[in-house]
Amino acid sequence: LVLTAAAAANEVWAVILAAGASTRFGTPKQLFRWRGRTLLQHALAHARQTVADRVVIVTGAYANQLDIMLGPDRALCVYNAGWRDGMGSSIRAGIAALPADCPAALLMPCDQPLVDGRDLAALVGHWRNRPLRAVASGYAGIFGIPAVLPARLFPALGELHGDRGAREVLRREGHRLDVLELPAGHLDVDDRIAASRLDDEDAGTQADR
Repeated sequence: LVLTAAAAANEVWAVILAAGASTRFGTPKQLFRWRGRTLLQHALAHARQTVADRVVIVTGAYANQLDIMLGPDRALCVYNAGWRDGMGSSIRAGIAALPADCPAALLMPCDQPLVDGRDLAALVGHWRNRPLRAVASGYAGIFGIPAVLPARLFPALGELHGDRGAREVLRREGHRLDVLELPAGHLDVDDRIAASRLDDEDAGTQADR
């Protein structure tokens, strides 16, 4: 993946984490279709509503299948050869692919299709008002990704290993962390039961907006 300085324009980039093996789901959940799109296509479309084409997709276990599904958009992909080591390796790969002048990264999974462009734009907008602070999503009594992490935290993200994800870095921020309530983030499509709840949960989410 080659990112040009002109395209960066000192703007936020999105990093979509899509390298996992989906063992709980049973098949590649990145390719699960809901309302005419795969989960990864939903994530990419929502990211583009906020950051245009400033997107990095981290692939791993199903890289070939995702390349075929994405077509021309596969140019956005960076392959994480160490995907078996856990989410930490995918975050490292995504951060390493960003332009040197990237001021912040919008880290997001590929399995939260109810989180749309409006939600992501709210996170980025909140960060722009306080650009030295990280902004995490709050849902179901916890905080996590999607989250915007400023460049000062990139070294810490680059040290993640195993299944240690961004929440560990966010937790260390303590009082310096802003949490934006994002109810749509509570549903991760980790298994078939969660997938079967998408339509009902989406109806509830839209009613609350």
